[in-house]
Amino acid sequence: MEQADIADAVREVVREIVPQASEVEEGVLLSSLGLDSLASVELTLRLEDRFGVVFEDDEMAFEHFESVGSIVELLSAKNLA
Repeated sequence: MEQADIADAVREVVREIVPQASEVEEGVLLSSLGLDSLASVELTLRLEDRFGVVFEDDEMAFEHFESVGSIVELLSAKNLA
């Protein structure tokens, strides 16, 4: 899967959880769009389901989920790209 495709899919999942996030740029902090801790858990679960991956404990750090770009990097490291 290409990184652009991963980014598009991540944006789609983010919009499902945070509807006011209509345009999500890769570098925008998701917390600034209203993503709170509960929504972060939901995001993680949906990403695992969407991409067929399981995030390990060491991958659950905030910096991996702070933006679309950081999520794309994490997923790319899981050999999806």
